[in-house]
Amino acid sequence: MTSRLSATFVVVLLAAATAFAATPQTVTIPAGTAVHFKLLRTINTATAKPGQNVPGELTAPIVIGGRTVASSGAAVNVHITTAEESGRIGGSAKLIFHVSSITLANGSRVSVRTRSYSREGKAHAKHNAKYIAGAGILGALAGQAIGGNRNSTAKGAAIGAGVGIGAAAATGKFDFQVPAGEHFSLSLKSSVTASL
Repeated sequence: MTSRLSATFVVVLLAAATAFAATPQTVTIPAGTAVHFKLLRTINTATAKPGQNVPGELTAPIVIGGRTVASSGAAVNVHITTAEESGRIGGSAKLIFHVSSITLANGSRVSVRTRSYSREGKAHAKHNAKYIAGAGILGALAGQAIGGNRNSTAKGAAIGAGVGIGAAAATGKFDFQVPAGEHFSLSLKSSVTASL
């Protein structure tokens, strides 16, 4: 009878332990937690659009209190909030994105909001000034050589500057890309509570 009672007690204890283990537990990922990830697709400012999502994956696990909440290699969603292509004469390319969701260790997805990655492309001022000023000077010299007076020099400079503006416009797009595989670390802006 004692062995039968002991066996029943062990079965009840195992059932209770299994039920406890199967019960989802709530975990809070605190604000400021670093999310280390890499992009799985290249983002180019010439083609990217605000609102677009790009796949990524964690490059380091998210561990809270000794428990792995999200494993290395887990999927993340990268959300583009700003994407502007470069203009030909002015307007630098811009790109801003953040992580908007993470796949947890149990396979569920949780919405998050990290700090944003922001980058602005090369400015046009120096590039354009070289073309416009250089062509203006050449035009002025050509006007002086051809006409031999101030009026010819001014007309040559104006024509040369116009050619310089055209050359700057023809060569002036400064878009950039963030390649697939590039690593980032962005911190959570607010805490996230999830069931595991």
